[in-house]
Amino acid sequence: MMPRLSQTRQITLPESPIKALMGPDFYRLDPHVQARFAHEPEPGQTILYEGVMERVHCSAAGWLFAQAARLIGSPLTAHRGVDIPMQVRLTLCEKGGVYWQRTYGFKRPVVVTSAKRENVKGRLCEYVGLGFGMRLNVFAKDGALHFVSERYFWEVAGIQMPLPHWLTPGRTHVTHTDLGGGDFRFAIAMDHAVLGRTFYQTGRFHESA
Repeated sequence: MMPRLSQTRQITLPESPIKALMGPDFYRLDPHVQARFAHEPEPGQTILYEGVMERVHCSAAGWLFAQAARLIGSPLTAHRGVDIPMQVRLTLCEKGGVYWQRTYGFKRPVVVTSAKRENVKGRLCEYVGLGFGMRLNVFAKDGALHFVSERYFWEVAGIQMPLPHWLTPGRTHVTHTDLGGGDFRFAIAMDHAVLGRTFYQTGRFHESA
């Protein structure tokens, strides 16, 4: 189901930085993907997506990265499973951008939160806690929206200090693909140059009323 945005809301809602950064490439996205990413949530509004993660996997190396990441707010899940219920909540950040809160319905729920926003140089970044994050390249391909990490960093006072590639879980590639009927596929893969694939998740979701 596409977001129910009236013509007035489309005019008054702030444009998403993703749309602004993509420029004409934004219109190569499937129209339903465009509708989901054209605008940020309104102040105080929560956009809720629900679905099932058909596969949640991490390698032994990924499990170690997830344990280490607990020091900065547990941005990675060390769990594995199939057909895991999941909710994704989008809310507006106080500093601009959007919080993405993912709740995995394991026997003991796991909550992972990140924030997508521009840095001081106007680059799209995803922040996960204590100033750690990654710069993202965003583009359209075959109607799907792709986020690919360029560099992990630690940010202090607006200055981003790059982290060595070997010290990270690897190149992150996130895709958002429309499936029709109001459903979309969310998939994330992390690939380390030496350790191989450390994380992989894929699932089917829809917007909740």
